[in-house]
Amino acid sequence: MPRRWPAPASPRQPPLVGDARFVPPVRLRAILSNPALWIQPHPAAGMPCLGRVRAELNPIIRSDTRERSAEDQVYYPAFDIPSVGGGTLIAVVAIVHVFIAQSAVGAGLFMAVSETLARRNGDELVLRFLRDASKYLVYLAFVAGAISGVAIWFSISIVSPRATSLLIHNFVWAWVTEWVFFAVEIAAGYAYYYGWDRLSPRRHIAAGWIYAGASWMSLFVINGIITFMLTPGRWQALRADEAWSAAYWAGLFNPTFWPSLILRTLSSMALAGIFACVFVNLLGGYGREERIRIVRMAAGFMSPLVLMTPVAVWYFVRVPSYPRGLALGGSAAMTLFFVFGLVCSVLIALYALALIRRRAYVSLETSLLLASMAFVATGAMEYVREGIRKPYVVRGYLWSNGLANQPAEFARLRRDGILAHSPWIAPPDRLAAADARTRGRWVFQAQCAQCHTVNGVNGIQALVTGWDRTLTRKAIDHLDQLKGFMPPFIGTDSEKDALTEYLYSLNPGAREDPPIPLARASVRAEAAP
Repeated sequence: MPRRWPAPASPRQPPLVGDARFVPPVRLRAILSNPALWIQPHPAAGMPCLGRVRAELNPIIRSDTRERSAEDQVYYPAFDIPSVGGGTLIAVVAIVHVFIAQSAVGAGLFMAVSETLARRNGDELVLRFLRDASKYLVYLAFVAGAISGVAIWFSISIVSPRATSLLIHNFVWAWVTEWVFFAVEIAAGYAYYYGWDRLSPRRHIAAGWIYAGASWMSLFVINGIITFMLTPGRWQALRADEAWSAAYWAGLFNPTFWPSLILRTLSSMALAGIFACVFVNLLGGYGREERIRIVRMAAGFMSPLVLMTPVAVWYFVRVPSYPRGLALGGSAAMTLFFVFGLVCSVLIALYALALIRRRAYVSLETSLLLASMAFVATGAMEYVREGIRKPYVVRGYLWSNGLANQPAEFARLRRDGILAHSPWIAPPDRLAAADARTRGRWVFQAQCAQCHTVNGVNGIQALVTGWDRTLTRKAIDHLDQLKGFMPPFIGTDSEKDALTEYLYSLNPGAREDPPIPLARASVRAEAAP
């Protein structure tokens, strides 16, 4: 008698995250080989495209968006980098990776467009330059890009594992799609590089366009996941109503998806033009007039940056009011970085327009300066994007310390305490005997160390210097009200007391008596004879 595989779960009862099951090959082939399932609408799909296939596969591979209940939630081990902090690690890796990845996307567009025009016009100079520069595409996209891509996955997984898990499970099909485009990108890129003498001109151009299209589609998908973190849109409401497929599409095509996609495309094109200026100066065998021609062609890719300002305005119109206010004056650091990144982009665009108009030559030093400005502008904009999302990792749903903004989880942690659910930080056999400062240090590691170090980057010691116990406890009680970019403290009163003791112990020369307030001390000093 043939074995009967379990029937798919109801669309209104999606499985828990992480509950994986072996997929029988016969069952999987039966689903994927039935074209009728591909186009047949499903009540939970929200749209017919592959809706039935997704509904059939979800109960098997357990990839839907539901997380465990508050009572079943397991918290992850804490990862600490003394004096540097996990946030700094992610920032450094992410900025490098974004710079490389967007340069690779722009390089694909640059080579596909340039070769198409060069073949049509019989321009041997451009073809020679593209051939010489294509090896750097392999180094940049396939070596540096791959290494930094693995590094970004590693860093976010150890520093913010719950957010990483949420993004994977919520967008599992988007990640699959992106990996398919990435595989096509790699294959087409190698075909382009090795095909100069092996492929006909028409097929070589096709390989270039396939690489350009696949790399841009990879950016298209990743852009939806990144923008979701700041503007999830109707995702949470649809998720609460158990409209799972509709929540997926609402989260992917969120309010800032399109302006962010245009901004990143413009940046990619500009980076490709800048690196063309660098390569034509680094590569030998080009005379001054030949380099001027290549530079002028590259300037055409940099000039669209003049659109950066209006598109940035569109982007911030779509951003919620509080994050927008941080970038537009609410936070001095955010405003400074935003203005600096915008000014750098505009200056590069104006310089490119001047190159086109005056047929000027760009030296190696100047091109490296432009590349440095582009790197700093990329880092500044990424810093702003990450910074204005605070106090959330996923706005409105997941706090930056890895706790969910959900009433059930609040009630659980306020009843049991954060340490009761953090065995990786507070060993259960030592918890009862630990003194207040030790328990406070554990609480700090559980709820604060994702953003703060003790005495390094964003060090808490400098921030609480001069605070007495009363002020420290009041600040903990009203943390999200005093600092709008910080999440509330979630735990028991005894844990608040323990954290107060630990933070107070970080004061240099901590003492039992509260210090004299600075304003009162200055008045006394002036009154002294």
